[in-house]
Amino acid sequence: MKRLVLMRHAEAGWDHPDLSDRDRPLTKAGRSDATRMGALLEKEGIDIDAIFCSSAERTRETLSLFLYEYSFKVEPRYLDLLYHAEIRDYVDMLMQLSPAIESVMLLGHNPTMSGAVEFFTERYVSFSAAAIAYLEFDIEQWCELIEKPEGKLLGFWMPKKNK
Repeated sequence: MKRLVLMRHAEAGWDHPDLSDRDRPLTKAGRSDATRMGALLEKEGIDIDAIFCSSAERTRETLSLFLYEYSFKVEPRYLDLLYHAEIRDYVDMLMQLSPAIESVMLLGHNPTMSGAVEFFTERYVSFSAAAIAYLEFDIEQWCELIEKPEGKLLGFWMPKKNK
């Protein structure tokens, strides 16, 4: 079995019109939500072997605050690919992972997050800022994902509902 954690970045602000979309920082509420979601996943006991994060400022900041509460001992990887990723990019990336990685987290943006959950589980979820979906696949190696992309949604958490 392989497991996938999908997390959307926390709420980002539009207070600085001179900043590019890629450089927008989190709001105060977004910073609080990111930390809260790290604590929630830690409490749930969900293990993550690898984290891949979009290179945008709001995703990097979300991950930094998430990791303040979630114990993770490996260095996360920041990828430009995840900034404007499509579902195919997620699948291609996952299929290249080592079989030794049992559980991986992708931290990125909507609409790809909602689309990925729907693609893998045939269930639509409204992916609010800082929401997390936890999926499981009946595969032994990530490269099997192309043949068996059907996943099971094990959990879905949103910060506003998990205060």
